[in-house]
Amino acid sequence: MPFRRRIWVVFLVVMLTFLAGIIGYEAIEGWDLLDSTYMTVITLATIGYGETHPLSDPGRVFTIFLILGGITSVSYGALTLTSLVADGELFRLLRRKRMNQAIAKLQNHFIVCGAGKTGEHAIVELLQARKPVVVIDKDQEHLRKFQTREALVAYFGQSVAGCEVFYIEGDASQDKILFEASIERAEGIVCALTSDKDNVFVVLTARGLNSRIRIVSKCEDDESEQKLVRAGADRIVSPTRIGGLRMASEMVRPTVVSFLDYMVRDPQGYRFEEIVVEDRSPFVGQAMRQSPLGSAPDIRVVALANQKDGYSYNPTGDTVLSAGLRLVVLGRSEEVERLRKALRAAS
Repeated sequence: MPFRRRIWVVFLVVMLTFLAGIIGYEAIEGWDLLDSTYMTVITLATIGYGETHPLSDPGRVFTIFLILGGITSVSYGALTLTSLVADGELFRLLRRKRMNQAIAKLQNHFIVCGAGKTGEHAIVELLQARKPVVVIDKDQEHLRKFQTREALVAYFGQSVAGCEVFYIEGDASQDKILFEASIERAEGIVCALTSDKDNVFVVLTARGLNSRIRIVSKCEDDESEQKLVRAGADRIVSPTRIGGLRMASEMVRPTVVSFLDYMVRDPQGYRFEEIVVEDRSPFVGQAMRQSPLGSAPDIRVVALANQKDGYSYNPTGDTVLSAGLRLVVLGRSEEVERLRKALRAAS
């Protein structure tokens, strides 16, 4: 039985016993509300005070049953509460409440729907990039590895030490669950559910709740790809297609693949990251060497991307920053985040 329902059952049992005592004394002895309430309280509490008024024989019989019923209901309540504490239900409820409060304060976070094998890899990569993550899954077993930081490190290794994952047990296609994950303030959502049909529904729901959010969805069947695009997904990822490309790359460029794998597992946290030059950045119109990029020697700008010209590689320090320009950089996640903040500090 769920925690809340068990608490309500205890409360109702005790209250019904209490009301039965009041109504019984009023009906049998003809006492007023105050006297009936007082007699019921001292009887159920087994305090041992004297009777409020002399009891009739029917009143004494009623009191006997009231005492027995009171002992039973109070004992049941005590055992239930003890069981909840011993089983950790109370701790989980309090932790859930604190987590909900923390999720309500998140901004620019990422939501991952589905904590299966595909979702796990997405979650770990986001954590290693030091991004706030909210996981949604219906299967409690999938969520167990995220419930404590110790469990997280034991399952995924030291690369996520110090990280915390927020999680919600529920159906990601429901508006209520997505609102609990603060989707209206999220930066992106990953749809990694088992079924393409479920992913389509989540994409459609998410796009309706936040028109600006970036949506990346898993797709098992090629026929579902266009449905996901029409539903509002920004990018579609096919695990089977990526698996085939990876196998071919292992054949023709094994050193490159090995390097990328090493970079992902590197405890120093080197990553290819993306930085967007915002419209109101004070460095728009300035050369890269005049911006915080010029004083970040540990970060290398690998490429530039914009909607008009596509990609340009190995830009020089004389390259002028423009609004909307996207920088592909290589560096540690925490250093990239500091650089990202510096570029928009005065905006």
